Amino acid sequence: MKRILLGLTAFTVVNAMVAEPIDSLKMEQLHEVVVSGVRTQKNAPYAVANVKQKELSAFSTSGRELPFLFARTPGVTAWSENGMGTGTTKLAIRGAGDSRINVTLDGVPLNSPEDQCVFWVNMNSYASMLQSAQIQRGVGTSTNGDGAFGGTVALQSKAPSMKAGAELNSSFGSYNTYNIGGTFTTGLMFNHLVVDGAYHTTGTGGYVHGTAGRSGSYYGGLTWLNDRLQISYKHFGNFEKTGQAWNGITPGDGDLSLMDGTWGANTGIKDYADLYKAGLGRYNDLYEHMVNLGSEFARDAEGRYITERYQLNDGTLWSGATDNFWQGHNILSGAFQLSDRWAATLTAHYTHGHGYYQDLKYNKKLAKYGLEPFFDAQGNQVKTSTFIRKKGMSQDAYGALGNVNYKDLRWNIIGGFSLQQFKGDHYSRLTYAENKELHDARIGREGYDMNYSEATKNDANVYLKAAYELTSNWSAFVDAQYRYVGYKTDGTNDAFYTNGAGKLVAQQLDVDETYHFFNPKAGVSYNHGPHHAYVSVAMSHREPERNNFTDNYNYPFPKAEQVIDYEAGYNFSSRNFRAGANFYYMDYKDQFVKTGAMSDIGEALTTNIKDSYRMGVELTAAWDICPLLTIEGNAALSQNKIKNFDEVVEVDWHGVETFHYDNSTLACSPSAVLNGFVDFHYKGFKATWHTNYVSRQYLDNTECRDRSLPAYTFSNLYLSYTSKVKKVAPLKEVELGLTFNNVFNAHYATAAYVYSCIASGSHPNDNRYYQLYFFPMTTGTAMANLTLRF
Repeated sequence: MKRILLGLTAFTVVNAMVAEPIDSLKMEQLHEVVVSGVRTQKNAPYAVANVKQKELSAFSTSGRELPFLFARTPGVTAWSENGMGTGTTKLAIRGAGDSRINVTLDGVPLNSPEDQCVFWVNMNSYASMLQSAQIQRGVGTSTNGDGAFGGTVALQSKAPSMKAGAELNSSFGSYNTYNIGGTFTTGLMFNHLVVDGAYHTTGTGGYVHGTAGRSGSYYGGLTWLNDRLQISYKHFGNFEKTGQAWNGITPGDGDLSLMDGTWGANTGIKDYADLYKAGLGRYNDLYEHMVNLGSEFARDAEGRYITERYQLNDGTLWSGATDNFWQGHNILSGAFQLSDRWAATLTAHYTHGHGYYQDLKYNKKLAKYGLEPFFDAQGNQVKTSTFIRKKGMSQDAYGALGNVNYKDLRWNIIGGFSLQQFKGDHYSRLTYAENKELHDARIGREGYDMNYSEATKNDANVYLKAAYELTSNWSAFVDAQYRYVGYKTDGTNDAFYTNGAGKLVAQQLDVDETYHFFNPKAGVSYNHGPHHAYVSVAMSHREPERNNFTDNYNYPFPKAEQVIDYEAGYNFSSRNFRAGANFYYMDYKDQFVKTGAMSDIGEALTTNIKDSYRMGVELTAAWDICPLLTIEGNAALSQNKIKNFDEVVEVDWHGVETFHYDNSTLACSPSAVLNGFVDFHYKGFKATWHTNYVSRQYLDNTECRDRSLPAYTFSNLYLSYTSKVKKVAPLKEVELGLTFNNVFNAHYATAAYVYSCIASGSHPNDNRYYQLYFFPMTTGTAMANLTLRF
């Protein structure tokens, strides 16, 4: 009888434990375990900016890509091809571009393994699905995936919500830009289960001509949890079809080249601002061309240049270059609170993506695409034609990762691993030729296949991080990572040359490289009341990306890069005032930099440079003047140098010559990036003013002012009002928002590149012909938003 009573008692106790409401605080802590492996430990000696859910949620209604939110933090810049901040968007940290920034979502690598970039074009609504984002500038802590050479972005998805709810939002603004979306959560069902989901889509007519497009994201999640265990499956999907403008904006073709800092005489354009006055601020040669009258270009009655679209043989107009891509991330993870001191997480993931882009190649040599010249029916030799080219890819990445975390009063130790295999293929095909005889003979309905290649990349790492509290004020940090990378690709590339037998053949790909990297890190920090100070040193390595192998075949075989990052900082935080300064020196060995040579699609080619560095200071300050008003600012001031640089310059439009420079500035690396904010909030009303300044950026590594992007500044204003709703069930809250971007209607570009060549025998800056290609941002725009929360 006693056994029966004891059994019943135990059964009752167990059921009572199961039936207890789950502690939401414990769930938040358990959710943090998932990203603990890639985020900095408490008081770690690194330069970090944290973007919270409230900021992410407010930004999600804009339709802009996440880099434009991150660009509000120190040393970060962003630009987009269409000038709106939607569509194809790029990110840079401390002047280092996308392929040098490690990005993870719940610890899972998001960088495309071959290009090592994150293509933000179809992730516009991720902000609504995230709980937080951490931006680590510099090498930072060990992470999964590609090496961090400029910084790390660790994205964390939302934690399961214990309460049911939903949100709908709709935004509309200038250039027919819209954002529509919604999220929902069932809240906790059956004491253990949460189902949630989201869908958002953004469309725009585009500021730059021919960049209209639509992109979006969707999410579905299923989570089972209790106080010590969380198991979840999450699917993040992306799609996009967007018009492209990767050539940038320029007054025309070669006859309008810059010489000695001025535009060619037949345009009358003398500086960048005149592009807008001449009607070329939105001109896109991937979509249209200027009407050529022979010695000059046609203008309308107001003196603005006239453009028209290319007409295909069937009478239809060329619709412009488009990028089309679909991708889905599948993440199955378990987080375990093993005891008060031990926690662990284990994740399996799979990503599939496929897509293509199409562009018009105007009046190109047949040999460029592996086609021999021929004689037409009239006996004329045909050496050139206009083509439509389609380039596509398919990729699959799958893997597993996990970590174990131990904490007590003095120790915080994390050990983890990541395994990933990537498989992808690339193809290039001609689908149209203007010359009908050529089209019928070689192109046809199926197209002319120029190349096909396959690639495999294996990426594995293990790491151990330990933080130890030496005293009540001093802590020491050590972090060691071993990373293995194996990359193999074979097939052909769409670059053709004449072999010894006089035949056109495609470039053969035969890459089979293995890398072993050891990445140690160490530092100490001091904490006392409002004071926090630290010093650290960290090493990182980065393998070459696909383009370094395929496009740079005229250079020595690419080597892996290395950087040693030295950081020292101080932060002060009191009730009403916060300030900080971080000093850094990033010493690079064999960094890939632009040489001046260009690929067939206008991309700047790179090669290893022995010695280069980035150094600077990042400053932050915020003052709560009163409960209603806060002013805040940050500044990144830097020098970014190559100690010895050899520039490759085209001479007389057919040969090349090399010129040497000592201690020149790295291309596309501004020496000053400033942000200022004024935030006013009263009850449900909020107003935020933001001004951004980015200094001059040199477009090649020669530090020539004529070949540079001028400094720019712009200001944005965000207004919102939120009201609780008590009498319209189930509606709980309504938010109205209004955003004004570029309120002073500034004419500016956030990125550019340059083509240049010289006359033989001259100094590199004498008789220098060059043409700048800008990526302008839109003039003043407005967007209104309505959000309903249930």
